[in-house]
Amino acid sequence: MKTTIKAIALTLFVALTSVAYAGENAEKAEKVISPELNVQIKAMADAKVAVIFEKLAGEEVKVKIYDTYGTLIFSDKDVKSSKYAKAFDLSAYPAGKYAYSVSNDVYSVKKTIIIK
Repeated sequence: MKTTIKAIALTLFVALTSVAYAGENAEKAEKVISPELNVQIKAMADAKVAVIFEKLAGEEVKVKIYDTYGTLIFSDKDVKSSKYAKAFDLSAYPAGKYAYSVSNDVYSVKKTIIIK
């Protein structure tokens, strides 16, 4: 009996919260977001790194690159296309670890690449 009452109370709470949230943020509810990002971050020759992923058209996805010390050295966002493919040339930077981050409003994919 207690379990049933708790389940009903939880269901009502979730339903009321969802209605309130949808009313306050109707604009945000219309955002297009991929349920998952299929990101490929590959080291190539000559200190180049390729970042490739597919997303939904109109979805905002951010790409950021950080150096060994955590300093942001590159930031990009793509909204228009459904495919993203760029090769980043880090030959002007010193050898070390570089962190790549690709994220939308739900998911974030991070990978560290060592440039020699």
